[in-house]
Amino acid sequence: MARKSNTPNTTTSRSSSRSSTAPAVTQRTTSTPVRNSAIPKVEPAAPKVVTYEMIARRAYEISQSPERGSDFDNWIRAERELKGL
Repeated sequence: MARKSNTPNTTTSRSSSRSSTAPAVTQRTTSTPVRNSAIPKVEPAAPKVVTYEMIARRAYEISQSPERGSDFDNWIRAERELKGL
């Protein structure tokens, strides 16, 4: 009884689809990676409302601290701190 070989048959001819006139395959590369998820949109923050009372309270707190200045300086500092300037 003859044994069958597991090696592929090497006597078959190659397909003619790989001719020397086949167009060259170019590979495209991208400079940035592709995102698979959507970029979340951030809503702009609502403008901060600073009231007269808020400024007055902070100016008073500043006037009680060791770094106090004149009433006007305390008021301006309180406005800047609360408005984020």
